[in-house]
Amino acid sequence: MSTTTSQAIVDDHAPSHADDHEHHPTATTYWLTFVGLVILTAIEVLWSYLPLEGVALVVPLLVMMAVKFAIVGGVFMHLQTDFKILNGYWFTLAFGIAICLAIAVYVSVYATFKFQI
Repeated sequence: MSTTTSQAIVDDHAPSHADDHEHHPTATTYWLTFVGLVILTAIEVLWSYLPLEGVALVVPLLVMMAVKFAIVGGVFMHLQTDFKILNGYWFTLAFGIAICLAIAVYVSVYATFKFQI
């Protein structure tokens, strides 16, 4: 009787195999993410060869970079599946906002030195 009771207590506290893999993306998610990142990278490379200058060249590249950053942070760093706040996308959103703020700071500092503001 004590062995059965001890086994039941151990089983109740042991993490199950399903709990370990509940929050991990599937192989399909990784492949779709890979394809999406390849497409965005191809668009970035093609965009850099367009005869554009200044803001028309840099801003779309920065936007694509921020989108790729959020995708990598969300999927590969498991930020979108960590917690169930906003269906798990809270940390991906925060990560994306952080990179946008970093870009804004970079652009404002660059503009300050470039245009003597």
